[in-house]
Amino acid sequence: MASPKDILVVTTSSIAGIKIKKYLKPVSAHIVAGTNLFNDFFGGLTDVFGGRSSSYQNQLSSLYNEAIERVKANAHEIGGNCIIGLSIDMDEISGKGKSMFMLTAVGTAVIIEKEEKTNSLNTSKLQNVSFEKINSLRERKNIIFNADNNTLTYDDETWSILIANQISEIFCSVLRHHANVILNFQEIEYQKFHSAFISYVDNFDHDVKMKILYEKIESEKNEQIALYLTKVIRELNLYDYEYCNHLLKSSDFTKQKVGLRIVTCDKSYYSDSDIAEFEILKSYISLNFNLRGERSIKKQLLSSKEKEVWICECSKTNETEYCGSCLKDIYGFSKNELNPNQIISYINEKIELINEYVN
Repeated sequence: MASPKDILVVTTSSIAGIKIKKYLKPVSAHIVAGTNLFNDFFGGLTDVFGGRSSSYQNQLSSLYNEAIERVKANAHEIGGNCIIGLSIDMDEISGKGKSMFMLTAVGTAVIIEKEEKTNSLNTSKLQNVSFEKINSLRERKNIIFNADNNTLTYDDETWSILIANQISEIFCSVLRHHANVILNFQEIEYQKFHSAFISYVDNFDHDVKMKILYEKIESEKNEQIALYLTKVIRELNLYDYEYCNHLLKSSDFTKQKVGLRIVTCDKSYYSDSDIAEFEILKSYISLNFNLRGERSIKKQLLSSKEKEVWICECSKTNETEYCGSCLKDIYGFSKNELNPNQIISYINEKIELINEYVN
């Protein structure tokens, strides 16, 4: 199975026409949310007068979808390709004057005989559409229009809508609008944006997250923005071998360095195939990150003795490890950047740790 998204999830204990080859074990996911997630401010006046709040419903749908994605990831980790008997419950927990909601999803991970048969279960199209969906689509289109025209106000309500509705179409607009927040780093403003942005990205489907983050890194011209996106990848455990390998083989040295940094990020789970991929990366890094400066010999004044020096890409001759002009070493890395040797050491450690579990 390629990814957790391919896992079939049903609420019944069996599936007509599909044989269950093996029952694995129960899998579960728990999500805790503060009651302020459903603040009346977001719900609007419709809640007060007994109507329905689309924002409230979207928040609930978002929580349910997140619970399902997490339980699918847990099933995938133990080799399952289907979850049967899924049930989702929401309870209120309280203590010390505070209340929270806990949403729990529980099911049984199994292996079904033929995955391709499950495709026929999802071929039907909607014959009717509710007015809530129409209104939600209208709201979505308005947000996309305003974001593209740089007229969108990013207040708490807007972020709530972006997160609940998974509006990935404006990902680049969101990032562009907040570029100064990332580049200037005023801690309070930065942390507020970062918290909202992480929730926004994390709510996308797995493949969407990977695509928009890695493609933006590849096209981004500002190195600091690209490095910020690697932080998002790290926090969400979105390391991917193929995307990372593509960056490492870029003709742009800056992109190669970003690729090196991503190698130190994690993914949600590992297997034997990851060990082989890390070995390939290690070999590639060893062979392809060569000297960018040139070693040379310099005669000392008033002496016949010679000393080793190196000439940097910026043309300055240096005797110390880092260039006195551009502050980079002979390989093109500054002190605060991870260099190839450090990355290879990290890969060796990760291979060793994975081996302890999977072999």
